[in-house]
Order: sequence, then C-alpha cells, then structure tokens
Amino acid sequence: MDFADLSRPFVIAHRGGAMQVPEHTMEGYRVAVGQGLPVIEQDVSTLADGGLGVMHDGTVDRMTTSSGNVADHTSVSWKQLDIDASAILGGGWPDGLRPPLFEEVLVEFGNRVLLCVEAKSSDAMQPVIDALDRRGVRPASVLLQSYALPECRLARSRGWDVIWLGSTDVVRAAAEDIGWIGPEAGSVTPAVCARAHAEGIEVACHTVNRRHQRDVLVADGVDAIFSDDPVYIAGDAGRRASDLFARQVWLPGMLPDSGRGRFHADDGSWGFDASGTATCTLMGFLAPPDPAAFTLRLELRMDGTGADGRTSCAFVFLSTDDHPYRPSSDQSPGADGYLFLLRGDGTLDVHRVVEGLPTPLASSTAGPAPRTGAYVPLRITVTGSGLRFTGAGGGEGVTVADVTHRPVPVVHLGGAFAGVRFKNVEFA
Repeated sequence: MDFADLSRPFVIAHRGGAMQVPEHTMEGYRVAVGQGLPVIEQDVSTLADGGLGVMHDGTVDRMTTSSGNVADHTSVSWKQLDIDASAILGGGWPDGLRPPLFEEVLVEFGNRVLLCVEAKSSDAMQPVIDALDRRGVRPASVLLQSYALPECRLARSRGWDVIWLGSTDVVRAAAEDIGWIGPEAGSVTPAVCARAHAEGIEVACHTVNRRHQRDVLVADGVDAIFSDDPVYIAGDAGRRASDLFARQVWLPGMLPDSGRGRFHADDGSWGFDASGTATCTLMGFLAPPDPAAFTLRLELRMDGTGADGRTSCAFVFLSTDDHPYRPSSDQSPGADGYLFLLRGDGTLDVHRVVEGLPTPLASSTAGPAPRTGAYVPLRITVTGSGLRFTGAGGGEGVTVADVTHRPVPVVHLGGAFAGVRFKNVEFA
C-alpha cells in the first residue's frame, strides 16, 4: 500500500503510539503494526558518527536511564542506552529496551509499512533521504516532515513528498511544490483546509488524542491526523465491557484527564498514588453493551486517606463524550455526565455535571469508612428513569431520578487526596 491508496482522513501513529507503547522503540512499532495501523512515525536525528538515531527529544534524559544530548552519541553508544519503559508507562513492559537506529527501522519496516519520517535535527534531512535510497524504500511509501522550509525544499528536490510542519501558508507551499502542510490541531479551520485543497495540498494536523477533537477536525476537512493513541482515534479500539488491568497493558483510549496512574502487579489493579489534588484517567476502551441501560461493577481501595474523610474520595465519572474530566470548571468545559463518589468516611455522593460544573443530586449517610488496603465493591446502575449507586459493607445506597444525560457510555476513573486502586471493572 502507498499513501495515495489510503482513505482520507487516515491516522498516523505518532511516535509509534506513545500513549500505549514505549515511544520510538522497535517493540512499540511492532505493536502498532500488529494492531493494523498503516502509518508509523519516526523522529530522526544525526549522531556524532553520522549515524541516525530515532528519538523525539534532543536529549536522552526523558526516555532513558542516562542523560546527555542525542547528538553526542555514536551508533554504538546509542544501542547501549536503556529505555525504562515500565517506569515511563506505569508497568507492563520489560527492561532492556533500546532506542533504534533509523537503519533498523528501514530493515524491518521499509516497503512493508508506510513511514512518516521527521528530520528532527537541522542536519538530518539529507542523511535520512540517503538512507531511504540506500535501502531501496519506495518514495510512495514515505512522507517526510520538517518545520524548516529549506529542508522541505531539499526533500522535494530529491523527489520525496514532504509535510511542512507548523505551516498554514498554502500559497508558499504551492509555490514550493510541497504537497502537505502540518499545522497544529488548534490552527486548523475549514477555511485553511479549503484553501489547501483548492491548491491540491493536503492537511495533516497534530497531535490529536480525543475523539471529540477528531470529530471537529474531520468536519473541517483534514486529510491525516497524528495521534499518540491512534487505534482509539481511528475508531477501532475494540470496545470492551471489562478491564484488563491485570495484564498491565495500556489499552486504546486509556488517556489521562489529569493523570495517568500506574499498574500494580501485586494485585492486578491500576490506580493513582496519594496526592494533594484530584487525578483521573479516561477509560476509552470500556463501554456498556447498552449505553442507555447498564450496571457497572468495580472494586476499589483507598490508601493513605487524609484526616478529613469528606475530602478524600475515589470516583467514577460517566460522561456523554470523551472531553477530559478535571474537577474544576475553568479547566474542564464541555464535560457532561454523572459523578459518583465514595468518600473517605464511607459516604456515597452522586452529582450531575454540566459543562464541567458538578451539582449535588443525592448523598447517603456515612457508612463504614473504607479500610486502607482493603477492596470494597461498588455498583452503579443506569436505567431509562434514573441512577442507583450502591456501596459496600452494608452502607446505604443512593437512588436518583434523573435522565439529563443519555446515553452515558464514557468512563473516567479517579481519586482525590488519597491513593486509589481499581480492579475488576465490568459492565453488564
């Protein structure tokens, strides 16, 4: 398959899909390809000996256990770097991962997968093209990228298609025979796309991880979308009715609203460490069989709760779409749904959330306070006429007659002022 064969808009696995796999690793690329993603992205920089290393940053500090500049490494020292993927992603990946050389990517994936290659360092475009030529990679199977117009001009002079990143200058792109512009998602408008298409130029926007953002951009007319969560954005997330936390893998659509959390191998759970604020994550892969009427069961534990049990809580937010839920109205416009809280004193609360603003609907009397380290079952039932929230340990449940938001299929899990863990999350 070539880029010309792809239906528009198509999704590019940004850094290989950095929200789900260790970014820019051969192991991560293999997962992306195994998921059926047709396009994977590489960020390529020149090394001290003329080799080409694949890494997004200009230093190795974030991605490896070492420190220093990418440009100071040779091809030999590059392959001795250690990527601590488990620490970066919160569990589930083995030690011993190495950042790849671009040559390795071409050997395994060239002419087999569509490649979207950014010349990350200012001197990388020519050696990238030389490497592609050496390996006999077909130009139709590659999109090069650069923020620098001279680098884009170089790619075109060598016969390669290129994305001029960060640009909405359609007139200049047309004059330079550049077939793609690559604006940030916030710079895309219907007018930009219409002007580009009138000149025969396509639009690839970056970086998009939420479906509500994707839907707007598709309506605007973009031709390609860079995403750190490409399976989810492509709409092929394989919606599930239960979690797979015990496998310690990040599933498509498991995106941070205000935090990412981590997996716990000791009990097959996932959650957040104690902090002084509210933290939550979207579970975009979870969906009830019938979003208008369902029961959600889960087990959770609260650790390290503060002295004020009313402040400490674990929560489930069920929303009408995948807008981020952050418990602050100035940060979370557009989030609509229902918020269910188990507080540190055992109280159960239900709130209606409209445009990010929670309004209390009902609260139980204080039940048995959750014991540190002990799991308690919770159950949320949604019907056509209302909501039922049932706690553990014989605590009083809460029933609310409210049908403001239907359907409510999108799940966010979180906690505040306490460590929280979740497991055995299941819809019926």
